Amino acid sequence: MLQQVKIEALNLTVIRGSGQEVLNWATSNNFFLNTETREHLLAYAKGSPIFMAAKYDTSAAKARGLFQGDGTPILITMKTAHIWVPLEVLAIEGQQVQADLYLLTDQPVYTTNLDAMVGQSSVGSEILGASGFVVSFQEKLTPRLFHDLSTDRNMGWVRSDSWLTYLNLDAPEPTVTYDLGVSPSGVIRLAPYGTPPMAVVDGQLSHETHLWLPLLPLGTPQVLLTMIILLSIGGGLFLLVQRKRRAKGRAQV
Repeated sequence: MLQQVKIEALNLTVIRGSGQEVLNWATSNNFFLNTETREHLLAYAKGSPIFMAAKYDTSAAKARGLFQGDGTPILITMKTAHIWVPLEVLAIEGQQVQADLYLLTDQPVYTTNLDAMVGQSSVGSEILGASGFVVSFQEKLTPRLFHDLSTDRNMGWVRSDSWLTYLNLDAPEPTVTYDLGVSPSGVIRLAPYGTPPMAVVDGQLSHETHLWLPLLPLGTPQVLLTMIILLSIGGGLFLLVQRKRRAKGRAQV
């Protein structure tokens, strides 16, 4: 056991060990583990030896007026090489998977290498290989949102130049067979369930944008298009004025 803490009526224990060791600990501490849960623990233990177990104190929950379905918000801070989100665990047999995912990053997030290279916004785009998984919103932190986040408890690490991205997943359970990572260039990567957490991105280096290539700022295509339109309008007006001047000069002659 690495750490034990109680938050309201929730008892949390952080443990480290092999998949079988975690299963043995959970069984000896009266956790119910069905076949699917056991398979998940064994699969994810191949990529990480750290797990967290949560158990409600029902007496404390009743004393606090909590009812079935009520939750307790918790903040977990851990240092990793890059973002990793185990989405496959949300897929409950026979149910539609509906999830909201918020990413707070130091640069914009994209769905493809091309978008990252040219600075094309991925908002409204579906993530490749994940039907129903869409980048719904993205913007740089506003001063007000930065203040609200950074002044909250244990949130002093938030940077004022961070980007907030909202992703929405709404897909049938059989199709959610992947976990998510974000590459160094900000591109969302998916990998089949069972891929070790760090390998979700690290195992796909051959598909990664070369980091020595410059990445254009977000919105560059829109800016270029606007400039082209303005230049076209300006050029057209210039030619029109020149023609009128020539026609006027000929009339005077």
